[in-house]
This record gives sequence, C-alpha cells and structure tokens, in this order.
Amino acid sequence: MQAGAQISEIRQRMWEWVLLSLPKRPDILAIQLGAGFFLLVLLAGVMFVAPPMQVAVAVASILVVIYFFIRPLVALFAVFGLRALLDLLWWIPGTLLGLNMLQLFSAAIFLLVATQMLLELKRVQRHPCFKIMLVYFLLMTIATLRSDDIFRNIDSIVRYTSPFILMFMVTVYFDREHHRRRLLKLIAIVALIPLTVSLYHYATGQMGAYELHGYSRLLGGYKNLHNMALMTLFFMSLYVFWFSRAPHIFGAVLALLLILASAFLLYQTYIRTGLLGMVVFGGTYLFVLRRYRTLGVVGFLGLVFLLTNAAMQDRFSDFMLIFDTDNIALDKRKLGSGRWGIWTMSMTEFLSGSPWDLILGAGLGGQREMTHDWVKLFHSKHITLDPHNDMLLLLYQIGPFGLLAYLALQLVVFRHARDLLRGPETTRFDKAMGAYGMSLTLMVFVTNSVSNSFVHRTSPGWYYWCVCGLIFAQHKGWLQRRQAAKEAVGLRLTQPET
Repeated sequence: MQAGAQISEIRQRMWEWVLLSLPKRPDILAIQLGAGFFLLVLLAGVMFVAPPMQVAVAVASILVVIYFFIRPLVALFAVFGLRALLDLLWWIPGTLLGLNMLQLFSAAIFLLVATQMLLELKRVQRHPCFKIMLVYFLLMTIATLRSDDIFRNIDSIVRYTSPFILMFMVTVYFDREHHRRRLLKLIAIVALIPLTVSLYHYATGQMGAYELHGYSRLLGGYKNLHNMALMTLFFMSLYVFWFSRAPHIFGAVLALLLILASAFLLYQTYIRTGLLGMVVFGGTYLFVLRRYRTLGVVGFLGLVFLLTNAAMQDRFSDFMLIFDTDNIALDKRKLGSGRWGIWTMSMTEFLSGSPWDLILGAGLGGQREMTHDWVKLFHSKHITLDPHNDMLLLLYQIGPFGLLAYLALQLVVFRHARDLLRGPETTRFDKAMGAYGMSLTLMVFVTNSVSNSFVHRTSPGWYYWCVCGLIFAQHKGWLQRRQAAKEAVGLRLTQPET
C-alpha cells in the first residue's frame, strides 16, 4: 500500500514537471511543436547524406535548439559553453547547403533566438538599446535587399545580427545575479580547454611548422590565426575579471597563472591586433579602477619589453612609417600587411559611389567591390577581400548611419558599465562588472578599428555582446536596489516619532 502511494506521488511529480516545462502561452507551444517537427525531418535527412561526425554535431545542435524553447536560460548556458569548443572542431569535413557545421550551428542559434526575441518582444522593448537596434536592423534589412547575391551573404546576416539578439536574450533571462556569475564562471572554465589545446600545440612544436610574414606563429587548435588571437584575448580579459574578484589567495594565484598563460599564447601568435587589444584592455582596466601605481609599473615594464624586443619593434614599426614623409621609395600602401593601402583605396572607391550608396551603403557584400582596385594592384590571383577593418566593413555595407548605430550601442554599454562602477549603492560585483564592461568595450572599439575583430568574427562577437547583455541585466538589478534603498529611506522619514 505504501509502495503504491510512493509510485503515485512520483507520477504526480513527473506530471507536474512536464506541465512546468511546457510554455504557458499556446502560441509558443505551437512554435515549439512546429520547430521540433521541422528539425526532426531535417535530422532524418542529414543522417542519410552526411558523415557520422556531421550527424553527431547536427544532433547536438538540434537538441540544443529544441531545448532552448523549453529552458531558454539553461540553453543559453549551453550555447555559450559550446561555442568556445566548436571553434576547435573546424576540421569536421563536408558541408550542408554550402555551410559547414559551425556555420549551421550559428544559423540555427540565430533563427532560434530571433524567434524567441519576437515572442519576448514586450520585455525586449524595455531594453535601453531597443530603439537603436531597430534602426540598425532596418538598415541591415535594406542592405540585404540591395545585395547582388543574398544567398552568398547569408553568413554575413548571421554575423552582423545574431550577437545583438543574443545580447537581448541574455539581458532578459539572466535577471538574477547568481545566474550571471555562473555564466561567467562557465565560460572561464570552458576556456581552459582551448588554452590547454594551444599549450599542447606549442609544446609539440607547431610554431616550427607554421610561418607567416617571416614569423613562426602559434595557431593552436584553431583554423584561423586571428580567431586564435582574439579568442585568447577575450579569455585573458575574463581571467583578469576573475582575478580582481578572487575571494582568496588560491583563486587569485590560479587566475594570475591563467592570465600569464593566455598572454604568453597571445604573444606567440604575433598578431598585432590581439597584442594591441591586450594593452588597451589592461591599461583601461587598471585606470578605471584607479590602480595608478600598478598601471605605472606595468606600463614601465611593457615599455622596457618593447624597447628590448626586436620582434615587437619590427611588428609595430609600420605605425611609425605611416608618418614618414622623407622616404620616397616607401610604398605606404603595403604597410600593416597592406591595411593602409586597402583602407585608403577602398575609402576613395566608396566616396566615388552614388548618393544612395553613400547614405545606405553598397549592400551586403559591397565591401568586396571597394577593395577590388587594391587586389588587382597587389595580387596576381583573382580573389576578393574585405577591408580588414570592422568599421569600414559596416560603413561600406550598411552606410554611415548603420555604423553610427553600432557605435551608439557600444556607447550605451559603456555608459551603463560606468554607472555600475561609479554610481551610488553599488556592490563589489557591480564595480567589477562596470570596470570589465568599460575596458572590454574600449578594447573592442580599438581592435575593430584596425582589423576584422568583433564584427566579422562570430565567436568573439557573441562573447563580447554576451558580456554586454550581462552588464545591462546587472544595471537593472542595481537600479532596483537603488530604488528600494530610496524608498526605505523615505519610509523612515515619513514615520511619525513615538
């Protein structure tokens, strides 16, 4: 009799769990059922045409997508946890509809979070960036319609919009501080895997087998050298954040070791964008926290390192050559691995365009037309290049107003992070998030201005705007605490004396 009662109680709890798992609104349930059926059919087709490894990745991706509708908070944990690992799986062979497995994962998440954002539109409308984002999305839609080949630029649509949609979802669902802490800890823990893989490749002599522009480089487990540098840069910034938050000496020492390991791996890539970003982030972080003595010591050591390191002097010598007006034999169009030439020549091409192109941009993919003259001049092969500058990348495709919208979003992030750092009624975690957001945003602005960084590259963009979403959520919590403190003070003042 007792066993029967226990079984009945277990059944009741399971049924309650199922009911809680289902959405409260019928329209969301219908979307879930429709998406589940579509993905099931897609998976069945993939199993017949794709290799086993692709099937495994497709199954994992689809499970994440389906689970997102049921548990969006947990699914977002999985999305940002998996993203750092998927970058290491570029070697999976084959494509589906012209997209590899990483691109398919990004596209699936894009469709998922875009749908979820529409369902949560009432909550999203209260976001500080919502109006700016409407302008950005409108200009992106116009640029898509003006594209000569929309299908070829589908990946650009995902790259340029998915990070912002993810930011909105992070702000909406990570409304509790302990969830925000856990997500940052999860990313920091997962980052140990790519860092360990990179250390392994360095120990096994990868730099002896990979050379670019006269330097042996560390590629790590990545396919692209700039991805390696930018992801390592982000991981290092995250460990700096946790170092400042370490509650005990063991945590501080561990975070410091990870910072040094990340900086070492970043240095071995010899990617100037990553090294410049490291300097900007570290300097800004110490400055906004008013650690002026530490900033002075670190700056002095960095200057000594630069003056005594011939490789670093050579890598950054192009910055000085830009201002060299005496050397008539110097072709400045080749400086910075050709960046100076491709920037100036592409800008000339953009300014010679039609008035509509100057206002709305040339459409998605239009950046390749801007660089055509430089490519013909310095490349014998028939290739297409982008301007190697995320600011120009946006300018040429969606126009000056689209670029200003992107910069306005960063400005809003910077101001909210500053409130967390300097505002009243802030906690230690508020201040740490504020300093991190300000430093990270300035770092992203600088790296975007000199290379393809947090716009063109999906993973760095996802992680940066994920942090931005957490900052907005933290700012909302700070405002609520501040308002509660004001109301408590007002209540005490209005109480009659006894």
